Amino acid sequence: MNKCVVAIIGTTGVGKSDLGVQLAKAFNGEVINGDSMQVYKGLDIITNKIPVEEQDGVPHHLMDFLEPHQEYRVTEFTKDALRLINEIHSRNHLPIIVGGTHYYIQSLLWKNSLVSETASSSSSSEDSDDNENDNKNDYSKNDDEEKILNADTSILYKRLQEVDPVMANRWHWNDRRKIRRSLQIYMRTGKRHSEWIDAQHQLEEEANSPRFPRTCIFWLYADPEYLNPRLDARVDKMIEKGLFDEIRYLRNELKLGQQNTPTGDPVDYTHGIWQAIGYKEFDPYLSSLECTNDSLGDITSTRENDQILKQSCTNTMKAATRRYARRQVRWIRNKFLLKLQQQISSSSSQSEETHITKLYLLDATSLDTWTENVSNVAINITKEFMNSGTGPDPTQLNSIAAEILSQPIQKMGTSQSIHNWKKYQCEICTKFAKLFGYNKLNQDDKIDQEDSDACDHQSKTESESRRRSPSLSSPNLSPIITLNGPTEWKQHLKSKWHLSNVKLLKEMNEKWGGELPPWFSKAKK
Repeated sequence: MNKCVVAIIGTTGVGKSDLGVQLAKAFNGEVINGDSMQVYKGLDIITNKIPVEEQDGVPHHLMDFLEPHQEYRVTEFTKDALRLINEIHSRNHLPIIVGGTHYYIQSLLWKNSLVSETASSSSSSEDSDDNENDNKNDYSKNDDEEKILNADTSILYKRLQEVDPVMANRWHWNDRRKIRRSLQIYMRTGKRHSEWIDAQHQLEEEANSPRFPRTCIFWLYADPEYLNPRLDARVDKMIEKGLFDEIRYLRNELKLGQQNTPTGDPVDYTHGIWQAIGYKEFDPYLSSLECTNDSLGDITSTRENDQILKQSCTNTMKAATRRYARRQVRWIRNKFLLKLQQQISSSSSQSEETHITKLYLLDATSLDTWTENVSNVAINITKEFMNSGTGPDPTQLNSIAAEILSQPIQKMGTSQSIHNWKKYQCEICTKFAKLFGYNKLNQDDKIDQEDSDACDHQSKTESESRRRSPSLSSPNLSPIITLNGPTEWKQHLKSKWHLSNVKLLKEMNEKWGGELPPWFSKAKK
């Protein structure tokens, strides 16, 4: 059998695991997990593992083997997966990589995707589209570094402005996680984070060699209009199946000292199992129950406030899941497709193409036509690809593939984006922030940078309030409303908050000579 490798990628909730099992049964295959959260023991609900009974006897590797306090770096995944692929090939079986941690899978399918472990971490921090896996390096923290990195966010940002102004401009002044990561890279390596990204970009331009002779990638895509309701329903089902039990288990282990976070510090929602969607989102609800009952609480509580808080947290988890799905699509479009394009360009200049990589977009929008549009198509393509290395034209497979795969790929890489990044200031909203009092508008709000890229319509107002940011030069003093990047700026211009300010400013100019209307003084009192 030719040494083929199949990879199944796509957003959460599109059926990647199901297709993996179907292909494995059809071609004597074995599944290698490519999801960074499913490596953890137990916790099957919060990590959305395929149940054992649905695996249907198909071997699944790199799943359910890590303790909650441990972390799993991309370099470890690549090393382990390569070993498993060799073993699977030695059995004349087909390796099938299945997962949504696309950064992992990309590093496996193409050589030299990483400059070094440090560079890979820095790159993933910048390219947060698929950044559910911020990878840590094996450096020992000294006391001075610990003291600096635990300082207030405003102090960290000022320090980053001094040592790496390019990355300081790229991050929001209140995005503590990314600011801290950029500083950490500089302190541990003596090299600026922006320089690591430049080096990574240069290597990606020069090295686009696939690891395997034949690689067939299936991208399961579902129209968000139909996928989002399915994702919402899945969250409800997770709660019914016992999501709170798993979250409470982790919380209890922390309380009893049986588990530590990866750094030994308080819970960091950006590392390890703690970043699984659901743990952070339900913290307010479970904390309220624990405070009320001085224990882990009774999750069946019917108190009105608890039920309101529970529903709010449920909505937050649903919104986070939808945002995550959008980030996964962006990663595939901006990284996977670009890498494939670069590979094709490189191979076209060679006299003989020795490695073949194909990517096929399968329309997983409708569950009613799953067998016809996904399963049967994937089986037919895999059969032809394994036998001859050929297959149909990816752009002619379906109408969605024709639209998405025919679009020109953005060639601006990470390195260019950080050097050309722009922040925007809204003069209108700044005016009203000063008039109304900034502290009332933004009390203890912490920016969630990843939210800025794709907020649902129903949560835009909430997300907008988190983005009301003070001046970058004096973040605690001057209420200058700053938007970080073109996406945030466009969303801000459409937000209810901005539109209401535009309307009020027009009323002030037309009716009150540029002054605040009389009702404002009364309302303020």
